[in-house]
Amino acid sequence: MRILYLSDNNSEHNWRFLTKLASAGHEVFFCDISNSFTSRPLPTSVHTVNFEHGPPSASPQNVQSLLPELKSLLSQLQPDLVHAGPVQTCGYLAALSGFHPLLLMSWGSDVLLYADRGPDWRHATEKTLRAADAFFCDCNSVRKKAIEFAALRDDQIVQFPWGIPGSVFSPQGALPSEEVFTREPGMTVFICTRAWETLYGIEVLLQGFRDAHRRNPSLRLLLLGSGSQSEWMQAFVRNNGLQQVVCLVGRVRSQDLPAWFRAANAYVSCAKSDGTSISLLEAMATGLPVIVTDIPSNREWVMEGDNGWLTEIDSPRALTQKLLRVPSLTLEERKSISRSNQRVVAKRADWDRNFPRLLEMYERIAVVGVRR
Repeated sequence: MRILYLSDNNSEHNWRFLTKLASAGHEVFFCDISNSFTSRPLPTSVHTVNFEHGPPSASPQNVQSLLPELKSLLSQLQPDLVHAGPVQTCGYLAALSGFHPLLLMSWGSDVLLYADRGPDWRHATEKTLRAADAFFCDCNSVRKKAIEFAALRDDQIVQFPWGIPGSVFSPQGALPSEEVFTREPGMTVFICTRAWETLYGIEVLLQGFRDAHRRNPSLRLLLLGSGSQSEWMQAFVRNNGLQQVVCLVGRVRSQDLPAWFRAANAYVSCAKSDGTSISLLEAMATGLPVIVTDIPSNREWVMEGDNGWLTEIDSPRALTQKLLRVPSLTLEERKSISRSNQRVVAKRADWDRNFPRLLEMYERIAVVGVRR
């Protein structure tokens, strides 16, 4: 099958989708409308195509200017199917083109958060969802919200977490080099791998950790990633004397992530909106207890006091209380949580096992061809 995969970034997530599609034998054309630099090489069977000019920013209004280029590309490639997302940018652009069959992929926050940004965003969300021949999402909360905008039938929806490759994340394996981090005896180390942005509650995380550390000096925090809050974070760590206990690791290669998770005792995320978080699944697969915000998508994976804890959104005080629970876990409690989280991820979030469901949807809507 010839597939045009339309997105607005070249993230690790897109790389994984493209790699899987290529390995399934499809001829894939990847169009990143942002024209951003691809740092990780794609399989040779994935062809990159670019528009002459990317939009100044990703919004429903800006992507409309790319419609003539997309129509020209569709005429040239004659794909059997277009796979497009996020909803209000690439999905909207694909919907405006009138091409079918169209598989629309939600990125979580596009439906949960951005759909309510204003009239233009709501219009784009509704038009795009109504134009889609199939809709792919990763959790119940995204599915439920999408159905508020379009009467999608169950047979039009394919749902599974984006997941993680089996056996890559596990408690056993290498640790980070001692030159970059060493966990001293008696430490309790938390790790967060979310982007350094307000959406992911990075301010709440640092404030909550600061107060928890004042009550328990054995706590440590590893922050992997990058983002617009970087300067603020560095200033916060410096101004609060946390230089020796908060490690701003920065970006790391995807292949190095498992080692960093193994260096931690627990995972924490203060995201204000989310689909199924890949980093949460990575932490669970590593056997870590998790502390995440009390939002619907997280409640699909975390049972309070069973395999982790749910904390209030935007509440450093609530987070402090949850962080302080981790050091008091007994060895048996840690082992029980580890077994439980590994088992849940293996059962529900195995990327290799779930991906064929997307391919089945491809085949289903491609047979129909142009939508009646």
